[in-house]
Amino acid sequence: MRRTTAITLICAGLLAGVILGRLGYTAGFAAVIIAPATALLAVAARSRLAVLALVVAAAVLGLWHTTGWLAAQTSLTGLIGQKITLTAVVADDPAVNETSRDVSYSVTNMTLAGGRRLPGTLAVYDYPVQLQRGYKVALSGKITPGYGNAAVELSFPKVQVLSRAQSLLERWRQRFFAGMRTALPDPLASFGLGLLVGIRALIPKPLQTELALVGLSHLVAVSGYNLTIIVQAAHRLLARLGRGPALVGSLWVIAGFLVFTGATASIVRASLVSVLTLLAGFYGHRFQPLVIISIAAGLTAAFNPSYLTDIGWLLSFLAFFGILVLAPAVEARLGHPRLIIVRLLIESMAAQILTLPLIMFFFNQLSIVSPLTNFLILPLVPLAMGASFLAGLGGMVVPAFAGWVAWPAALVLNFMLGLINYFAARPWAARSGHLSLPGTCLCYGIIVVLTVALTRTGKRLRPPEKLQIPAPVQIVS
Repeated sequence: MRRTTAITLICAGLLAGVILGRLGYTAGFAAVIIAPATALLAVAARSRLAVLALVVAAAVLGLWHTTGWLAAQTSLTGLIGQKITLTAVVADDPAVNETSRDVSYSVTNMTLAGGRRLPGTLAVYDYPVQLQRGYKVALSGKITPGYGNAAVELSFPKVQVLSRAQSLLERWRQRFFAGMRTALPDPLASFGLGLLVGIRALIPKPLQTELALVGLSHLVAVSGYNLTIIVQAAHRLLARLGRGPALVGSLWVIAGFLVFTGATASIVRASLVSVLTLLAGFYGHRFQPLVIISIAAGLTAAFNPSYLTDIGWLLSFLAFFGILVLAPAVEARLGHPRLIIVRLLIESMAAQILTLPLIMFFFNQLSIVSPLTNFLILPLVPLAMGASFLAGLGGMVVPAFAGWVAWPAALVLNFMLGLINYFAARPWAARSGHLSLPGTCLCYGIIVVLTVALTRTGKRLRPPEKLQIPAPVQIVS
């Protein structure tokens, strides 16, 4: 059995164990004994039985880990209906709801008034407050059932800021955000920040709605698209110093991006994919998309089992499959087009095809203009990101001359927003449409069959000479 096949099966076993755990199956203490024993058996025997043993071990470990995670979640859900007082640290950037004007954020490192520590994160909905990521706060209120992936939430609690102390990186981060807003007016500043760091909460709600209508939400979502552009730029810049410095520098860029944006489901996946791809390129191994997909899916789900019900995580992996498996198969049938704009369009369409059934199942929406808007706007994103970065630095370092430094960013961002506004205003830009669960499964079955047929009948793409760091476009309605 090929090593890549074995790795794929083992990671699939880990993912299967996490799924079984989320479905309510428990491993108990047997996992502590079975998993190491099975692993030892696998090491001792070099055969297909060894791979099977490792797959079973990975599944049991995934099941055991998820069982412990569910037990930790129970400690939170057990507080539903109770009035509590706790201290915690703000874990992300507070997002303002443009309609109701309330603020939402999450807190972590929670300690109840009696000294009991709580695991995980708590979603908080509050009146407008001046909070930043890293602030230590005291919250008093009633715990209610959560929405979406949040197990519980705290609505409109009494808030007291205990400490505004932040890490050096966070202080520079906030200074950069302030510099961007000094250099550019809204919504240009928010859109530029969204392109750079992929934090959707920074984008005004009306603009978020327009981006969803035209199929460009992935531009300002925490996704691999933003990370891909940044890492590729860093790798090419450092490549002159040698492969080693380029690899180390790119890994530091990924680590900084993780800290800068927060370790959400999609960015953890994108970071892991980028790291694996960099390492594969450094050691001269051929890039195997299915292996990378299986490793990223298994490890991220095991890292945080809540990702399995994160819509962005699911959409991200579907887009990942479209870009790395379906798109190369289509390109092979078309004779491997060399024009970057053609390849970009094929990859964008592949991502749209893979995510469309799930979007219609959950959000009942179909963007008609998405292929056209992606074709027109995606080539401008790297230029917009570079210009926005310079604008933010200008506003941070020389605020008096920020307008002069920011005019290229204002020019590009205004043009992009003009296109987005134009297409979003078309009455035919989007249509409502719902897919049932059987219909969604049927669509994905057809897509898989077509992908296999294209892959078998067409020539496979040869790995590029220069390292390419593929990352899926995350499409969120």
